[in-house]
Amino acid sequence: MPVLQSTLFTYALVMASIAWGDDLGELKAEIQGRQPEEIRALVIRRFGTPARTVGSGVLTSEWDVEGGVLSFSLSRGPVFDKGPARIWLLRTNNPAALSLFGHYGMTTELDGPDGLCCDLGDLSLSWDLRYQYTESQASLDHRNSQADKFFVLHPSGRLQINYASGVTAASRLEDLPDGSLVATLRFLARDRRSSKEFQIFTDHTWRVLESGRADQSLRLRKSWANLWR
Repeated sequence: MPVLQSTLFTYALVMASIAWGDDLGELKAEIQGRQPEEIRALVIRRFGTPARTVGSGVLTSEWDVEGGVLSFSLSRGPVFDKGPARIWLLRTNNPAALSLFGHYGMTTELDGPDGLCCDLGDLSLSWDLRYQYTESQASLDHRNSQADKFFVLHPSGRLQINYASGVTAASRLEDLPDGSLVATLRFLARDRRSSKEFQIFTDHTWRVLESGRADQSLRLRKSWANLWR
């Protein structure tokens, strides 16, 4: 999947198109502060039965609206896609620190034309500045071929967070430029002799935090903390 693909220019154009569309603009105002079941009912009342339902597990309802696709799922709420940009209709509040802590999926770097990667496990960052790595079965099966074994050798330890210039723990991810650096995470092994760093960037299109690709064979990725409020 493309990383950090939308631009601020495209984002602004689509936001403008939403403002011009009476139905979408009114819906956006109407759904703020509502519960998920209320929001879905309001979408159906305005746009009718979904044109289609896609996915497995958590299903996504889709409507063809104003030259784009309005979708709703319990995992992410109402979203409007038009061209390369994605607009999240609910106003949210995601302070940088709130989103940096929590569970990251860890994978190998995307490989080959199909962008295949291997799920290595879960990396949990707690508020007391500790980390804990839980290895997946796929990682266990391919451990010998892994180029970077830092977390295999040091599954727990301390965490240091260095925020990017102009960013604080209270900075809202919604207010940062798309694709900008949020912070550098430094993982310190218990023996204090080994460490590893990741730069973490924000992606507005998918509302995720991701590690940069430079000189890394591992990738970290997690959702923003709040997708509903």
